[in-house]
Amino acid sequence: MAAYSVHVPDDRLREHARRLLTATRVDRHDLALAFDDSLVTTAEVLVEGRSFYPPMLADIEGASSSVHINQFGFRPGKIGDVFAQALAEQARSGVSVRLVVDEQGSHPFDTTRDFYAALVDAGVEIVVTRATKPRTSAGPLGSAAPLHWNLRALGHIDHRKAVVVDGRIGWVGGAGIEDHFEDGRFHDLFVRVEGPVVAQLGVVFVASFRFLGGTIPEAELGALFPALDAPPDATPAVVLHNAPGRYRPISDAITEMLDGAHETLDVVNPYVTDRGMIRRIERAARRGVRVRLVVPAEPNNWACSAAERFHHKRLLDAGVEILEYPTMVHAKAFVRDGEDVLAGTCNLEAWSLKRFYEIDLRLQSRPLAQQFAERFFNPAEAVSGPGRVPKGFKERAKSAAFAAISPLL
Repeated sequence: MAAYSVHVPDDRLREHARRLLTATRVDRHDLALAFDDSLVTTAEVLVEGRSFYPPMLADIEGASSSVHINQFGFRPGKIGDVFAQALAEQARSGVSVRLVVDEQGSHPFDTTRDFYAALVDAGVEIVVTRATKPRTSAGPLGSAAPLHWNLRALGHIDHRKAVVVDGRIGWVGGAGIEDHFEDGRFHDLFVRVEGPVVAQLGVVFVASFRFLGGTIPEAELGALFPALDAPPDATPAVVLHNAPGRYRPISDAITEMLDGAHETLDVVNPYVTDRGMIRRIERAARRGVRVRLVVPAEPNNWACSAAERFHHKRLLDAGVEILEYPTMVHAKAFVRDGEDVLAGTCNLEAWSLKRFYEIDLRLQSRPLAQQFAERFFNPAEAVSGPGRVPKGFKERAKSAAFAAISPLL
């Protein structure tokens, strides 16, 4: 049986958004969105918070009609407070500011309650993905909604990180709005795009916001989905969106890229535990592809790290260059054959590949692939150590045990 998806042609994005805005109810299956190939007029990768936060803030501060943010981790701190101030000021000025945040990543009901209450008081509209409690309420943050059973949502964390400004500018990457991304403790990236593909990001946000109980006036439709033209030679691009269910276009795209590499394959991912994907990386190297795999030397998830290192010897024997980055590399990106680029939020572990909400951008662009090489992979290779293989009985046993349970990690 084919996986269920909602196909949205590129010339029907605004009309589909209209249906979402006017629907009595938006269900989870409405989030299984399948988009056609689109175009971008500009695309740039920015590495480290000190590089991507300032222009992202500038885009937000320059918004004239709307700011839509989907963010797993948005918390108070040096950088979080700066973003919160910018969003609050825009909301007070009349710009429509809306957030979709994850309860586990952002904690809006406990440790960051005051932070989010201030945003709501400023006019920011916020809805929350609640994937950890069997009974919870729904609707915008601050509303008095009754409790309801939440069993179907359990475990389906919203891991997405995306920003849409005025329906014209889009950002997709792996970083939260948190200090450890701003000060270099976590090494990550964002891709900034303009052009028609931004409307696909807009549809994902509208569907998610409505699914979680938010409302958006139909009168805003024109501003949220402006006409976006692109020349015929613009860069091909598409938004890929994993929602809970059997339709997982990001997972399928990763499989295709690993299996289809002919010459080069650059991969960065913090959690590499899925056996099927690891075998594909190994096979790519064995058929002569130059494979670079960037992982953290000191990861923040020791269980995933132990499971991953169980596979290091086979990968190294196959010819994979495993680069252990000295800080917590958190980016998720793939570059195949110097042209095919996939970047976003999806990790190479079971929860991301099969259960979480994830969002990626896929682009066919030699200039962007060159940016990834120059700004991320080549610098990473220069400072990283070689991949380590578990040594000693205790370390090997621990690694084998966690590899055995990797579908649960």
